[in-house]
Amino acid sequence: MTTYKRSLCYFLMILLCLTGVLTACEQGPAGTSQTNDPVKAWIEQNVVPLNSVEPGSSDEDLVHLQKEIGSASIVGLGEQTHGTHEIIMLKTRLTQFLITRMNFRTFVMENDWGMSSIIDAYINGGSGNLSDIMKQGLLEAWQTQEYQALIIWMRAYNADPTHTTKIHFRGMDCYVIGQGDRGDFIEVDNYIQHVDPANLPYVKNLYLSMKKKLADQPQQVYNLLKAHQQSYEQRSSPAAFALALQNARIIVEAMSCASASSNTSLYIQRDALMAENVSWLHDHSGESHPKMIVWAHDMHIANDTTYNFSGELTGTNNLGAFLRQRYHQDYLALGTSLYHGSYTTYTANAVQTTSLAPPQEGTYTSVFGSINKPLYSLDLRQTPAGPVSNWFNQAHVFTANGVGGEDVSMPGPVKQWFDIIVFLRDTTPAHSLLKIN
Repeated sequence: MTTYKRSLCYFLMILLCLTGVLTACEQGPAGTSQTNDPVKAWIEQNVVPLNSVEPGSSDEDLVHLQKEIGSASIVGLGEQTHGTHEIIMLKTRLTQFLITRMNFRTFVMENDWGMSSIIDAYINGGSGNLSDIMKQGLLEAWQTQEYQALIIWMRAYNADPTHTTKIHFRGMDCYVIGQGDRGDFIEVDNYIQHVDPANLPYVKNLYLSMKKKLADQPQQVYNLLKAHQQSYEQRSSPAAFALALQNARIIVEAMSCASASSNTSLYIQRDALMAENVSWLHDHSGESHPKMIVWAHDMHIANDTTYNFSGELTGTNNLGAFLRQRYHQDYLALGTSLYHGSYTTYTANAVQTTSLAPPQEGTYTSVFGSINKPLYSLDLRQTPAGPVSNWFNQAHVFTANGVGGEDVSMPGPVKQWFDIIVFLRDTTPAHSLLKIN
């Protein structure tokens, strides 16, 4: 071999060695990529990978959540969209974990209060065809195979005689007036029939007028109950009266929401009223069901004290902010962030599949997605003081999508909004039981 060739070989060997060293430096220990960005570096070092979104998977990867949730008695489970299969599956898995491992028993959903009593009756042994019950008891966006599986699981859990404390399915929403077979109408009618049958025709007539959009009629039923509280409690019980009064109040709320002057006004009313309803359930569940799961969109679950709705700063609390204000650290907010895929959307005339828009640079989604892990959770309460905590407290855009596919993303301090974030890289649409156009 000539001197020239030997020199060339030595040069190439040195170059290969240097390349290997540089690659190793870039990869860091155990093949994890390193970055000069302190935010991304902290995320990468502190994420907890999750093995699966599917219910029935081993709980080993969820054990850390038990410590992170701690003594919180209200856990809010958020969702970036209402129509993502993986989110519903993951939240179902988390719900089952909270029920079986942490003794949560009250399940409160972003569903109509009165309609939800139909689902509660079914999971507690009621008869009927589940498909029909879901049509009567759930809003259209919840009529999916995924929610069907959750309801079946709840019914099976409650049917087990070893589970002496049963799950209850509650709604917190109030903007659907509904028809006469709504649970809250029936409950109020039944209560009046028991304590004051002479006034039952009067109450029925007032509610019939309400369905004709006579807004003051529900308030008259509520006033009737309040005026006779002492005598009605004596003829029933304080607990029975409290439930009847709450059902009457929900019907007043439904009419109020139906008369909202704008979408912004509607959402401000809804969040305040949903917070009241969650608080009522928490306070009246008492000793039997002190722990609650609150299932709703990220933008309701977040602890948002300015409620930036569609780019309009309202300066009011959303649901999560009301709960944090009242229950402090007893309320824990878990949000979700999606990176790629599609989801099911619902409009007045169609059920469709919509693609997620690519995340824009600098958004929370783009940063969460830069971590090379498909599914993980991140406890934002552990961010260290300095540039990392500062970044999470700044108003970067948090991606969110409405039920019809609307972009409802908004800037905000995600560290204030959520205690825990779960990131899902790849997603698919929920499987609607409704006809897809």
